[in-house]
Amino acid sequence: MSPKRKTWMGSGVEEFLAQEMKDPTFRVAFSEARAKRIKRTLADTIRNARKKRGLSQAALSKRARTTQAVVSRIENLNTSYLPSVEVLARLAGALGAHLEIAFVPKARISTGSKESSPKYVNA
Repeated sequence: MSPKRKTWMGSGVEEFLAQEMKDPTFRVAFSEARAKRIKRTLADTIRNARKKRGLSQAALSKRARTTQAVVSRIENLNTSYLPSVEVLARLAGALGAHLEIAFVPKARISTGSKESSPKYVNA
């Protein structure tokens, strides 16, 4: 027997999200999904910037004074590893960029605005 499905009769995404956030299971899943999105954005940004500059992981790691394994773990979406701000700043510098970390108002996140994506490395 399948679990009873919830139906939503509200008028907007914000209302739906507010209602669903009352459910602890949903809150945990939502938080995990957000963390995965941040990890994916970070990995893609670093990988794309590295490839655009024609650098291997080993070359980037040498420039950033870290190891190739660290760069690999950052770029690998199958790991939950997130580097320190210090490592991110060194990677940004090695990629000829600077590090930006933004706190985005929740309203912009829930509406799906393109402006809601935090920027980690401008490359």
